[in-house]
Amino acid sequence: MMVLIDTSAWIEFFRAEGDWYIKSRVAEYLSLGRAAYTCPVSFELFLGARPSELADLREGLGFAQRIRMNPGHWDVAAIQGSKLRSRGLTFPATDLLIATIAVESQSPLLTSDQHFEQIRDGVLDSLKLV
Repeated sequence: MMVLIDTSAWIEFFRAEGDWYIKSRVAEYLSLGRAAYTCPVSFELFLGARPSELADLREGLGFAQRIRMNPGHWDVAAIQGSKLRSRGLTFPATDLLIATIAVESQSPLLTSDQHFEQIRDGVLDSLKLV
């Protein structure tokens, strides 16, 4: 089973002083061929990367599988975001997309971002977090 690795976990993995637990989990999933990312994750990573970090980022993601998005993911994420907003909770669109893709692909999500716990508890109770 693939594990979808969120932007926050990839950042910890690439940081020299990143969280050791997250770093070890990403390394484990990479070595087992179970690491995955999706377009919103690579978008956030490349958007925030310094020019000197781009080669390492491309190389690291090259060892992971990309879970492709489809147009339906946008619709489901928007509906979930609307439900959360009606409860007074607002989250970044990319987080809603990542959570939706994790659920739709039946992939657990490795993250250090607490937004995903709130998204799971708010509307996506089938979201599995590592």
